Amino acid sequence: MHYGMNTRVLTPQMADKTAELGAGIVRLAFGWDIIEPNCKGCFNWSVTDAWRDEARRTGRTMFASLAYAPGWANGGRPYNYPPLVLQDWFDFVYATVARYRDDIFLWGVWNEPNLENYLHGTSIETYRNLVVTARAAIRAANPRALVLGPEVSWHATRDGWFSASMRGIAALLDIVTVHWYADGPKLDAMMDDLVLPFTYGREVWLAETGMRPCESFFGEIGQALFYRQVLEAFQARRRWWTAVLFYDLYDPPAVNDCGSAITRPDWSNRPAFSVLQKFIRANP
Repeated sequence: MHYGMNTRVLTPQMADKTAELGAGIVRLAFGWDIIEPNCKGCFNWSVTDAWRDEARRTGRTMFASLAYAPGWANGGRPYNYPPLVLQDWFDFVYATVARYRDDIFLWGVWNEPNLENYLHGTSIETYRNLVVTARAAIRAANPRALVLGPEVSWHATRDGWFSASMRGIAALLDIVTVHWYADGPKLDAMMDDLVLPFTYGREVWLAETGMRPCESFFGEIGQALFYRQVLEAFQARRRWWTAVLFYDLYDPPAVNDCGSAITRPDWSNRPAFSVLQKFIRANP
């Protein structure tokens, strides 16, 4: 429960590779626009059921981020526009959590709501409404489930979005989740000075972080050194920073794109995979 990977899907090969790594948590997007795409009550559970089955088979814990509205719920706009009627959001969250109540107890609310690409307008009030509604639905469907958020990118910790939003939603969250990449502030300073003071005593997860090998002069070795840097920062703060989830495990082959994964297109392990695997074994 202290280490995880972000994955786009959870195929049998992906699940087996996560088990080989030793990471206990798999973070996946449970998109409202994918699960209930065409009309209210028209659910398609085939993809998420398959993910659930693979997590169950390999003993992984799923962290499902609920996000993104279908066109029928937001006036025919793109997925990053919030729903027009919060009851529709409640009903979706309730149905999803109830369906997986025996298998999933970690539920995130939206993804990087401080960025326009993921929540149109980036309104703190809009996000608070989404959290209030989602928490009520999650608790009604499964009182044992945990609510995670605000799932912000590092930008929110620097521009005040994170601190301002936490004043209104901290009491609604069981675990505080943030994201960080190397183009942001120094990791130690961000976690100590920009995150911890605004968590109101709740534990913190770095729910998304990673590096593309081609972003480093040293390639795959540079990616491995980045992983080591993050893990050392985490180890020094485990009293309150209790989990770290990297992005990501596997990228499909793409032209002129090295991807962020710690496995290669042929599924062989990059050095970062070995660094993380050894660290997990040494520091469970």
